[in-house]
Amino acid sequence: MAIAKNLSLAYNSSDMVTLGTTSDNNIITAWLTLDNGWSGKAALYRERGKNFSQYDWAECLSQPNLLFDDVDKILKIGSQNCVAVKNLQIRDTQIKVVIKRLEMGDGLRQFFRSFRHGKALRNFKTAINLISSGLPVIMPFAALQNRPGLLTKQSIYITEYFPNSSNLHSFISKQVHSTKQQERYALKKLISNQIVSLLASLHKNGLWHRDSKASNFVVCKDKHDKYKILLVDMDGIKHYVLRRRSRQLRSLCHLAASLMSVPGINRTDYWRTFTAYCDLIGLEPARRRPLFRQLARRAQSKRMRAMAGGVGSK
Repeated sequence: MAIAKNLSLAYNSSDMVTLGTTSDNNIITAWLTLDNGWSGKAALYRERGKNFSQYDWAECLSQPNLLFDDVDKILKIGSQNCVAVKNLQIRDTQIKVVIKRLEMGDGLRQFFRSFRHGKALRNFKTAINLISSGLPVIMPFAALQNRPGLLTKQSIYITEYFPNSSNLHSFISKQVHSTKQQERYALKKLISNQIVSLLASLHKNGLWHRDSKASNFVVCKDKHDKYKILLVDMDGIKHYVLRRRSRQLRSLCHLAASLMSVPGINRTDYWRTFTAYCDLIGLEPARRRPLFRQLARRAQSKRMRAMAGGVGSK
């Protein structure tokens, strides 16, 4: 990745922007203090193409409330969040990005959480840390939060967009299922190895993913036209505190449960994935089959609860 080494700022004292640079795990980032209680951080690198300075990002993001105007498409919308694809204008360049808006909900729990930095800033920091540790993560461009007083009201997370990408569930449902028989095994093995490598790398860094469902991974192609898997959801990344083993295996359980509805994925695929993961984390062979049976029961139970919840909500 190309990291901007020379920072040239076109800033004067009359601008409504305060700028400052720092370094997060060898990736140069910029603090941005904008108007109307907005502030945030931007990463001063691009994996491809131009690098942008602090001032470029500050100028581009000076009106956060307008970021969701003229979006290309909405990927997801809920009561507290919205995810959209947009062409973002920076200087004389347009880059296509994914923008995720997160609003604080109601209730006492959300009230106490609003004393913390916005979720977008926390996700930004997590992504930078993971990238610095060599994990495959969607590149974060910037994170903003609206904090006019002591409480965070809203945050916005901006990341790189990959055209023709899809989440892991959609990819396996469509691409793997439609692949010729002789190529299907190789493709499933490629995806399986990348997934277990990612989860094992989290484990070796003292982290686990509490919501490792297939929709939280993106499949795209690299510059060599090979499929690669990137982690897109930072919310679920947590440090181990207690029950390290159960939480470590919970990630596999969630992933398996989220793929049970996909045709073409069988028990042999799950066993192969589990075995590869055990090899990477050094789990002794004698413990594998009992743990696999336990995980299979838990995944099936989780899948049944999800189906029951879906029926009950209709």
